[in-house]
Amino acid sequence: RLRSNVEGKYLMDAVPFSCCNINSPRPCIQQQITNNSAHFNYEHQTEDQNLWMKGCRQALLEYYTHIMQSIGLTVLITWLFELSVLTGVRYLQTSLENMVRQGDPNSESDGWLLENSLMETARTNLSIIKSLGKSNQIDTVDNGDPNIDVPSTSKAHYGPDNVPPKQKTETS
Repeated sequence: RLRSNVEGKYLMDAVPFSCCNINSPRPCIQQQITNNSAHFNYEHQTEDQNLWMKGCRQALLEYYTHIMQSIGLTVLITWLFELSVLTGVRYLQTSLENMVRQGDPNSESDGWLLENSLMETARTNLSIIKSLGKSNQIDTVDNGDPNIDVPSTSKAHYGPDNVPPKQKTETS
């Protein structure tokens, strides 16, 4: 243990493995860093240690930031490729539909992305989205009973007193 100059606390003569420089050719020395006799051919004062010189947190942050940037770039390029494939497939779909309408498979046909303008397509899609939630709503009348307009499903329709009519018996 080393005596620290910060409030007289004791600190360990070691660092976590995350502080090791992954580019160092030497194995990571993370225990007994200031003990020269604990390691072969090592002087902690003159040796270029295999620990990050700028601090563990900063080194790890830069390392993982670089990894995340490369992953983000890969995802962006993949998404752009998928978008271009989707655009080409839409042109192919509409041109084949147009060719079928013309009736001649050898004729040239036009393809398009949107059948209407961008604003008309946006309005149509917005109205479709708005109508999705309306199918599950209950229509209530003035008294608030949702079952008031539901027709009866029973097969028997009796009179006003809810009594079945008398059966006629055959007499000979």
